[in-house]
Parts: sequence; C-alpha cells; structure tokens
Amino acid sequence: MLRYEDINQISDGKIYAADDMVPAGTNGCAGCSRCCESDMGNTIVLTPYDMYELTKATDKTFDELLTEFKIELSMMDGIILPNLKMDEGCGFLKDGRCTIHAHRPGICRLFPLGRIYYDSLKDPSKDKKDGFGYFLQTGECPVPDKSDVKVSDWLGIENLDRNTAFINKWHNFLKFEKRKVGEVRSRAENEIKRLSTISETDLEVYAGIIGEKEIYDEKGFKAYKKEKQDQQKETSDEKVKGIIKTVIAYFYLDKYDIESDFYQQFDERMKKCLAALRK
Repeated sequence: MLRYEDINQISDGKIYAADDMVPAGTNGCAGCSRCCESDMGNTIVLTPYDMYELTKATDKTFDELLTEFKIELSMMDGIILPNLKMDEGCGFLKDGRCTIHAHRPGICRLFPLGRIYYDSLKDPSKDKKDGFGYFLQTGECPVPDKSDVKVSDWLGIENLDRNTAFINKWHNFLKFEKRKVGEVRSRAENEIKRLSTISETDLEVYAGIIGEKEIYDEKGFKAYKKEKQDQQKETSDEKVKGIIKTVIAYFYLDKYDIESDFYQQFDERMKKCLAALRK
C-alpha cells in the first residue's frame, strides 16, 4: 500500500465499507499491466494469508520463492516483512498477464483501492466494527471511465468476514511486534545514555558488582565504558533479530497446508508465536 500523510491527497476523500459501490471497475485491466510492470519498491507487503495463497498457486515454499527472487524481505517500520520483489516488475507477470491472478496478494486485489485502519486516523470513528475501511486511489490507475463495483465483489475473497477478522488480528499483532521491538531498542538506548554520563567511580563499582573489576582495571575507564555501550547495542540487535526471526518462522517459513483451513492454521500459529515471544 502507498504511504501517505493525508488520505485526501491521493483519494476522493471517502472511506468505503465492503458493501459500498466504488468506481474501481477496470474491465479486467484489458490491455494494461502498468502497475505490475512498475518498480513498486517494497510496497506489496505479504500477509500470512498471501503466503498461503502463493503456496496454493505455486506449490513453492517461502525459501523457494526467495531463492527464485519472486519475493524478498524488507525493513518496514522497524520490523522485517516479506514483499513481492518489484524492482523490475512482478516476477509473476507473463506476457502482460498475472499468472497467479486467482491467488494474488491482498494489496494487488485491492488496487486501485487501499485499506485504511481507523486507529490510524486523527479522529477514528468508534462505531466502525470492522477496524478498517477502503479508499480509492484516484491518481494511480490509468484505466479511464472505471465502472461502479461493490467493494466486496472487487476483492473477490471467499469468506470475507473471516478474512476481515484475520486482517484485524494481523494488524494488531504487527503493532505488538513493533512495540516489542521498540521497547528492546529503547531500553538499550537508555542504558547507553546512562553509561555515557556515568562517573569513573560508579563504573568501577558497577564492574566490581558484575565480577569484571579485573577487566575494568585492564582496559581503563573509557575503553571499558565503550565496551559496555557496544555490548548493549549488540544485545539489543540480537534480541530484535530474535523477535523478527520468530515471526518470520511461524507465519512464513513453515509451509502452509493448502488442504486445510487457513484461518485455523493462522490462529494456532499466533498462539505459538505469542508464547515464544513472551518467554
């Protein structure tokens, strides 16, 4: 999804619900594949449901799709998530048509719509049970004279209510992951800041408490202090990597059973991942 400061800058200013009609119909994008051929950077972020659908479409594992350069991992708001590799257009595009159209990622399904979460608005509406709405990106799709279509029909997702519930769970989980990563980094930064102002006497006492008095005497105040600061950053980085690796492992690396219900698999993985992260 595109990043924006003000939704009114890229939309018609309206937020649509699943049952609303929206001028997004493109007549099957006949003769046009510009959005799939463009360098979209890392904006086509993949959810666990997208990974399940890609497995259905290709019978490939996450690692196989990475190796084939169809997808990649990118930093997004302090965490790492997979996205379609789009620097030379989409790898699933052939002769101007999508080879995985029935199983395409959610952001591709949305386009030229976007999804906006009510908790991201300055004045979120408290009576919006779905947690998010849809908006029309008015300047992104070149197809003229778009027809009106119901949002739910445009998405074409089976069991849309269950998918909506999943999207909200995933959104809230990512907020939890980002918060957890932020807390780890914040604690390290605070400790590094504390060490930057510590006196020689206090640092020497601290070294004695943790059994490193001889190391302190050998290295001296400045070198020992820098070593402790570097250790804080290294420990923080390792903890963050551990959080990110855990999330990627549970929700992406472990191949989904395409013969079984996705949402049940997702809920089970969520329980296990949260348990692992809370250890």
